[in-house]
Amino acid sequence: MPKQWNRDPIQAAYDLWVDKGWDDTADGMIAVTSLLRVHQLLMARADEILAPVELSFARYEVLVVLYFNEDAVPLSYLAKALQLHQASVTNLVNKLEKQGYLERRAHPTDRRVTLAQATRTGRARTRTAIRRLNSELYPQLGLTAEEARALVSIFAKMRHAWGDTPEDGGTDAAGALLHVAQSPA
Repeated sequence: MPKQWNRDPIQAAYDLWVDKGWDDTADGMIAVTSLLRVHQLLMARADEILAPVELSFARYEVLVVLYFNEDAVPLSYLAKALQLHQASVTNLVNKLEKQGYLERRAHPTDRRVTLAQATRTGRARTRTAIRRLNSELYPQLGLTAEEARALVSIFAKMRHAWGDTPEDGGTDAAGALLHVAQSPA
């Protein structure tokens, strides 16, 4: 039978790291491990909140991009906006289409491009999902607004170090989401 933990297992792992003489990497290890655990907790809570509207957080993200765009958008743009592999986007779109939350169609002038657009039902589900997350998740992080902004700043620094943000460090997610209709496929 596995040993029962009477303390934080992540802190215990940190102590083991130090005990093994890996002091120079212990802070990085605990930061990564803590971040990954928080990700697991947030995803589980988001999926729990979205279950009544029959969405996972991943499907919700697709619908949010479509929600903020009146026109149909290329699936390739969804992949770029959500930072997902094209196959993952196709899988999510298949599920949402089966649920009746979006429609897929060919681009009118470029047969190589597939477009997606939220249906009336999909837009209504998205509004409900946004309300639920705005009341049950986003304000319940256990952080002050100042702490949340500091955390975002730290994450931005990490993302930039890994080449995940523009060279100037700027992120204009809202502008990028609204630019979709004019984006080439």
